[in-house]
Amino acid sequence: MPISTSPADPAPLYRSPAGYAALQAHYEAALARGPVPYTSRWVETRFGRTHVVVGGPAAGPPVVVFHGWNSHAAGAGADFPFLFDAYRVYLPDIIGQAGRSAPTRPDTAGPAYAEWAVQVLDGLGLAHVRLVGISGGGWLALKLAGFAPHRVTRVLAVSSAGLSPLNVRGALRGMLPLAVCPNAVTARWFVKFAAAPHTARSPLGQALAGFMALLLRHFKTQANPGQLTEAELHRITAPVLLLIGEHERLFHPHIMAGRARRLIPNLVAAEVIPNAGHLLPADQPEVLKRHALAFLRAEP
Repeated sequence: MPISTSPADPAPLYRSPAGYAALQAHYEAALARGPVPYTSRWVETRFGRTHVVVGGPAAGPPVVVFHGWNSHAAGAGADFPFLFDAYRVYLPDIIGQAGRSAPTRPDTAGPAYAEWAVQVLDGLGLAHVRLVGISGGGWLALKLAGFAPHRVTRVLAVSSAGLSPLNVRGALRGMLPLAVCPNAVTARWFVKFAAAPHTARSPLGQALAGFMALLLRHFKTQANPGQLTEAELHRITAPVLLLIGEHERLFHPHIMAGRARRLIPNLVAAEVIPNAGHLLPADQPEVLKRHALAFLRAEP
């Protein structure tokens, strides 16, 4: 896809103007439910204009949070509400995803997404940051940490893509019914597949299912970004904490932990969290909070 410097217009990523409007309404509602009042910033990059949601104390240490693939920044804020007490939290809408940034989708195998992320840090005036990422956002956090190690002081990767092949059998079992027929029934099936049983039965699980049905009905989703190379992982110098749900079904937990331990030089731990699946922040929010804050508060 050609690189653009035009104003962000993500509408081409949606199946219809009505679908675009429906997901923008969901985005606004998610921002309104956020743990703190948010502000918006825009950053110009050579990949197009990027929208960034910002919250937390202005004097707090900066943390950049990358949301999951095919999702948006407001959802990531809900995944990590505890960060806003002490940190200045920056949540970019990743380009080509379901937020408000440019619809550009460069090749995930090359350096483009890391180049985009560096330009976002530059536009925000952030010289050194802690990174947090979930799922595809974990892939991006690790990719950035290997591409610009001097900019990154710590990386928390939760249910991260990029460390193992997609579990094709599991992904088909969980995603195929929803992709073929996106409705409330198949969305609940996906949440049951991706989350722990107590989450799937909860009001939060129902809300997640509603978002998934809306997304698949209206958004032109992007495929899983794929694995990070050995060289990319080996170039990471920052301390890394990897959190994996014991019931992770989109990826292979043992491969994720094994590659991280073998290839990331400063891996603090690859923790397997009991009674959690791919939707780990929803499954075990207090466990996530405890691990995350202890790790992020440590000296770089």
